[in-house]
Amino acid sequence: MDPDALFRGLCSEHRDRLQPIPWGPPWDFGPAIAQAVAAGGPLFVWGGDGSIHHAAKALLAAGCPVPLAAVPGGSGNGLVRGLRTPLEPAGAVQRLLEGRELALDVGRLDGEPFFNLCGTGFEAVIARDFEDKGRRGFLGYARHCIRLWRQHQPAGLKWDTQGPSHPKPKDSMEKLRTAWKGAEPELPDRAWSLCFANLPQYGMGFWIAPGANPQDGILQWAALARPSTFDLVAELPALFKEGGRSALRTEGRLTRAILFLDRPLPWHADGEALPPRDRAELWIDHRAFRMQVTEGCPWR
Repeated sequence: MDPDALFRGLCSEHRDRLQPIPWGPPWDFGPAIAQAVAAGGPLFVWGGDGSIHHAAKALLAAGCPVPLAAVPGGSGNGLVRGLRTPLEPAGAVQRLLEGRELALDVGRLDGEPFFNLCGTGFEAVIARDFEDKGRRGFLGYARHCIRLWRQHQPAGLKWDTQGPSHPKPKDSMEKLRTAWKGAEPELPDRAWSLCFANLPQYGMGFWIAPGANPQDGILQWAALARPSTFDLVAELPALFKEGGRSALRTEGRLTRAILFLDRPLPWHADGEALPPRDRAELWIDHRAFRMQVTEGCPWR
């Protein structure tokens, strides 16, 4: 990434407030965090979901002394898309400088934090495959998805969960909303791909958990059925539309879960591959992270 190209798109007032610092593996964000604290924050991170995940982990471990401002620079950009941050980097920086702070929930997978989503099954196999191959981009994702779609089989699941409370509706309008939503779906006993979401998007415009709210203290689970060849044409496109409905997706809510799988499977956190496991404990830390967002973010 070229910081000069980013800075050319900013007005002089905004350029003067920023100082570029290169980083990458092994992800030592300590000096950058210290500099952001001295400057009064936020800490801007220009990169993909992986870079943003590692920066967020470092800030969380440091006690969140400044908010994180995520600037899209990857192929998926799931977190920034979910927060409705502009996808053009210079525009994102400008809107974030003019924006506000949001108290964001932090998901936990066996203690490992995630900020957008985590999951297992097909989506985690994709994350592991891309970590091994080191390739990015939409065409690369498409090729690997098609190959692994033919190979990956669903896993059997057993659950021990806690769900959110359901207060009695206060008025007739709330009763109508409750009736419209319908009953909470049952947890699946098998899943081809299974996601636990704090925000609604995987990335690339794929809406995996439209009901996710990053401030409600609740994890949105979303299970995808293995699509047939017909489904790839008839059902899959709806998942790339906000508000799109598809028979491939089932979603519900929980506050805590212990999940048992019938075999060890790979997992991921924000697209970063994690070791296989056949037991996972999930919970959420309510509003535990400081995030800089634009005025276009739908949450306050």
